[in-house]
Amino acid sequence: MSNTLTKTTKGGIGNLDLADLRDLLVKELHRLNELVAQVESALGRASSPAKARPGGRAAPAPATPARISSLDQVQGILTATADLRVANGNLSADRVAKLYGVPLSQLAGWLGRTKQAVGKTPDADSLQAALGYFERVARLRLLTKGDAEFRKWLRTPHELLDHAPPLELMAKGEWQALVDYVENILTGTPG
Repeated sequence: MSNTLTKTTKGGIGNLDLADLRDLLVKELHRLNELVAQVESALGRASSPAKARPGGRAAPAPATPARISSLDQVQGILTATADLRVANGNLSADRVAKLYGVPLSQLAGWLGRTKQAVGKTPDADSLQAALGYFERVARLRLLTKGDAEFRKWLRTPHELLDHAPPLELMAKGEWQALVDYVENILTGTPG
């Protein structure tokens, strides 16, 4: 099989190797993620804030992954959460629950799933988008002195989060706001 593909787009005909094709796909994914973020922002402004469900269950995590950020390309950032993944590269709900110090049943509720479903296949493809939000927040471990300090951070109210602890935002389904907050901390961007 050849490592080049023929380009047949409006831009003309030419040969692209697999690396060039991957780069084009990544650029297009970035563009689409920015468009999705703009739509989500507009929808968020148009609707009332999400409330936690009765009985303490949060709204399910979104099925779409958090938008791509420049941090997704930094190897040190990716390595910081490698322990949340299993051999096939998927994130594991078991590992996420352990890191966050929450029971699997609570994590399953946040994901809008049953404990039995998540426990049976904790690295299911259908969970990856939602678990991606947890992975992005877990990147903050780069700045903490171990997992215990990270768990303490999760349970501590923060001024820039309206004096709410991050775990409370997760329980309310406010995933993107928390991901943005963590990425601002990691990049030194003012919130």
